Amino acid sequence: MKFAPKAYRDTRKKTIDSVEQGLARTKDLTTITPDVIKANPGILPTLRMSTCPPLARDRLIGLADSTKNFVGCLEEGKLPRLLSPELLEEHLRKIAGILSRMLDVDIFP
Repeated sequence: MKFAPKAYRDTRKKTIDSVEQGLARTKDLTTITPDVIKANPGILPTLRMSTCPPLARDRLIGLADSTKNFVGCLEEGKLPRLLSPELLEEHLRKIAGILSRMLDVDIFP
């Protein structure tokens, strides 16, 4: 790693930190709930890449009947601002359900 370009080292560190946080917040991928995603929207890329095979963003959007904007906001680490609480919960529930099924964990342990 000493000889890797700085941009690579920085990206690698950021990715490692993100994965560690995602694992900690989901209790090693055993607790994937709408509340966990809502509190930590930036963990969505880690959750998508944890499935086997990795779940592409567009595939998740289609399976969860969600929107590109919604998933994009989550992956940027924020929640959509102009969405009603009911609709937010519905989208989070669908996404958590898809990820839980693909990771073979209970959505509500």
